[in-house]
Amino acid sequence: MVHYILPSVEGVLKLERHCPHCGCPNGRIHSAVHHRPISDTKMSMVPQRRMSCPRCGNTWTLRPEGIRAGCHRTRRLIGIGVVLYMLGLSYRNVQQFLPLLGCRGSKSSIERDVTDAGVQASALHRQAPRMRVRVLGVDGTGAAMAGRDAGLLFFVGLGSGGGLVGVQPIHEEETDKVRRHVRRVMAEVGARELRTDEHSVYEGIVDDPQEHRLCLTHWRKSKGKRAYDILKQAVAEEAQLEVQAMQELLDLLRRQPRSPTVPEELERMGRRYINARRGLPWKVNQLLQHIERTWEKVSDDPQDSTNNTTERMIGLSFKIRSKTMRGFKSMSKVLAHPYLWAYLQGKTGLCDLRSVI
Repeated sequence: MVHYILPSVEGVLKLERHCPHCGCPNGRIHSAVHHRPISDTKMSMVPQRRMSCPRCGNTWTLRPEGIRAGCHRTRRLIGIGVVLYMLGLSYRNVQQFLPLLGCRGSKSSIERDVTDAGVQASALHRQAPRMRVRVLGVDGTGAAMAGRDAGLLFFVGLGSGGGLVGVQPIHEEETDKVRRHVRRVMAEVGARELRTDEHSVYEGIVDDPQEHRLCLTHWRKSKGKRAYDILKQAVAEEAQLEVQAMQELLDLLRRQPRSPTVPEELERMGRRYINARRGLPWKVNQLLQHIERTWEKVSDDPQDSTNNTTERMIGLSFKIRSKTMRGFKSMSKVLAHPYLWAYLQGKTGLCDLRSVI
């Protein structure tokens, strides 16, 4: 459970004579204290007064802590709206919920608040010291932009003490750019192993093949799907040998614990179909050869042999929202979601929203 610290709103107005325009410390009181209505969960009015500068002649307004200039909603209410949206409500649903607290706020204002908080979270993330991770998980996803399609590359530290390392607006099809950036991030975080799916863009990034491992879950899922498709075709064609081979292969893929080297049963099946060049046996041959080539590349990390942390980060922080939207208008709004989601996870169960609201 994460405990959130919301910004507070003071009901007392402090006299501050420093001019925000020229820095003169001798500001004069220009008006009496006035009270104006605000939207907040605890307060309905706040005091404010005008000040003037004898040096530059400019005036300014003193406001209590917790409310911005020209804003009718307090920072506390803005924080509530941001948290409600990031917990799953839509902009419109947050707008409909706020009147239950005796407050108001439009969906466009809430959208702007989420973007601003995401920009602040992104800045804090980049200013913080780089985390040190042993295994770096990398995965890409698409980002629907207004009028075009973009790509995002997620970098996540796997294992204990890991988390979001960074998000870059790079499409997986941009091979050279992806490889350069992955190498740079690995060097920055001191990663000794790269964990990815089977996309060809990640091949050759590290010099030692033992330092690049494939996600066990992704590998099993993709190979199991191909084997199941061949099994269905073999049943339809009444090819009993292929039916038996695919059933054995599926059992072999599910076997626990998984053998670190290519099993003898798999080698035996591969020799049986090595000369097949057409039809269903050829499909079996291609699948078996591919499994043999990639078997020892799959991660056998006893702590976490998958890249599921990266995929969960993409799903929870970005995809779950992008599916409900027609498209983002700017890259800043795209990046706001993953960085803000990572910030809201907090550290040691505590998240201080005063730094981003």
